[in-house]
Amino acid sequence: MYLVHAHLAPPAFGEAPGEVMRQIRASVLGHRDVQFVACHPDGPGGPVLGIFALATSVEEAEERIAALCRSALNSDAGLRGWSLGRCEVVLALPGSHPRIEDGPDMA
Repeated sequence: MYLVHAHLAPPAFGEAPGEVMRQIRASVLGHRDVQFVACHPDGPGGPVLGIFALATSVEEAEERIAALCRSALNSDAGLRGWSLGRCEVVLALPGSHPRIEDGPDMA
């Protein structure tokens, strides 16, 4: 399973990112390989969806999620003007996230 960040680019004028993201989320969640979708309308680089997807490789995950997001954006006239920017797997470096066994000493 991979965490793919799908960065969305809004039009100059249009719906608030939160509503658009909920529409895309509902569409993407219908795919058998999508396990969970988190919406971050105020991400540091703009609106971003965090999508957990089943795939056999990083490339497959990125391509599949990009296709699903583009399909969702193109299928609804209310999303006209929105586009998909980057769509990439989030890679974590060893040690960048604490492990449970690294928690505080309870002794």
